[in-house]
Amino acid sequence: MRKRAPKREEEKNYWLCPRRATKERKYKMSEVKKGLFHDWVPKPVGLLVLLVLTLTVLTTNGLYTANITDMVGGLGTLAEYLTMANFASSIGMVVAFPLLLKVKSQVRTRHILLICLSATAALTLLCAHTTSPQVMILANFLLGTFKMFAMMEVIIPVMGMISPDGNRGRFYAVFYPISIIAGQASAYFTAQLAYDYNWQLVYYFMLPGLLLSLALVTVFYHNERSIPKAPWTGVDWLSLLQLSGFLMLLNYILCFAKVEDYFNSLYIQGACLAFVVLVLWFIRRQFTLAQPLLNLAILKRRNVWGALLMVFLVGLFMGTGSIQSALTVGILKFNPVTNAQINLWMVPGIVAGGFFLFFWNKYQRRLKEMVLVGFGVYTLAHVVMYVNVHPGAGVQDFYLASAMKGFGMVVLFATLGVYAADKLQMQEMFTASTFLIIFRSFVGPAFFSALVSYGMYHGQIDNLNQLAQNMDALHPAVAARALASGVQGLYGSVTVQAVLLTVQEMLGYVILAGGAILAGVAVFRFGKINRRKLVNWRKKWRAAVAFQTITS
Repeated sequence: MRKRAPKREEEKNYWLCPRRATKERKYKMSEVKKGLFHDWVPKPVGLLVLLVLTLTVLTTNGLYTANITDMVGGLGTLAEYLTMANFASSIGMVVAFPLLLKVKSQVRTRHILLICLSATAALTLLCAHTTSPQVMILANFLLGTFKMFAMMEVIIPVMGMISPDGNRGRFYAVFYPISIIAGQASAYFTAQLAYDYNWQLVYYFMLPGLLLSLALVTVFYHNERSIPKAPWTGVDWLSLLQLSGFLMLLNYILCFAKVEDYFNSLYIQGACLAFVVLVLWFIRRQFTLAQPLLNLAILKRRNVWGALLMVFLVGLFMGTGSIQSALTVGILKFNPVTNAQINLWMVPGIVAGGFFLFFWNKYQRRLKEMVLVGFGVYTLAHVVMYVNVHPGAGVQDFYLASAMKGFGMVVLFATLGVYAADKLQMQEMFTASTFLIIFRSFVGPAFFSALVSYGMYHGQIDNLNQLAQNMDALHPAVAARALASGVQGLYGSVTVQAVLLTVQEMLGYVILAGGAILAGVAVFRFGKINRRKLVNWRKKWRAAVAFQTITS
């Protein structure tokens, strides 16, 4: 049975003496100061400060994926440790999400930013100096947690500037392209720095931005509360520990399954068993607590589970990076800077997708059309890659596919975010956003990356065996190649052909899966979207603050 939460003193006073309780709430509201900055700060300066903080928070990471190759050589470790560290940052952001409102109602904005930016700077230095992959994983987990708190403090004001009337679709059409472009530009410049100097310099390059942000917060931010202080109702730390535990276990399983030989490893078996136990324990605890950490009841809503399923399927297209790397690095011998340059061509597609989203929001087209467009363009991008799989491909052959990927990514992220938020109150929206981050940034890409890695590994072995089974010294072409380049040269040419065949096969499977996803989206019933509720996010935020202040 669900336990009934005890009545708080403030709630009792409200029912016993409503007039007195109302005066107390008005007194609390009088302590709140509007805005973020001191009164003497001009508006243009405040906008510039907010822009610097936003770019700093968006581009600072504990691990830069474009430099993983250099870091593997520099640290002398497996790439799986660094992949796990990358996903650990996303898990840290997920763990911080249920705490955002509680911390926001207790700590001033200035203090939150000072603490988070200082912690981020210290963890950035730790990532630059450490040689332990386990420390790198822990540092990325903590950095993701602090980054989430800092992002909330800059995103809410940016949302008010981009969409003063609270139109969520317009905000997504502007903010998603900016955030993704910032990530791609950061990946290119960090790859260039690591290639010209070393990968540690990337972290030192980010430190001046963090220090500048700390100085700006210290000078320009006022020290008053932006929302009323609410009673601290406590956090179910056991649920938070369970959430962190089973997500990190899943992270280990998906990253190290190939290295540990899948279920033939006792470590993978033990991790899977512990993962199942923690997930079931977490679910049971959420349904028995009066105030659960995450309200799992929202997963019954069609728009929430439908959006999560489609966001998970987006991970199929995001997880095909290893296919492209097998071609560009393994066959064409592109360096990391060239690969980052190819990914930078996502920017034109992202910009086009932002304009497309803006006009879709203006003319209020159906969400199903947008989702079909996003998945369709993503699928066509892999068709373009499929026809360019040959040993003579150049850098320019990947530009169109990258631009189409950028278009599909921004359209799907923004559209599915709007769909998941339909008919949700602010408290429910925070829970739905937590699940969206889990599936968009971790579960989807990690699962499909592991699946694609499995297919690439076994596909290369099968194709190599098929190519080699009819080769012997009596075959004229084989004998000529062996005489010209030796046995090692012959083996190298056969390996290249096996990799090319495997890349084409995997891209073919992705294209077929994309067609199946399009068919599934076409028959899925999205329902009617309440656009008025999507627009009134300001009322939802005030309602959440009032709920936290009065009845928590």
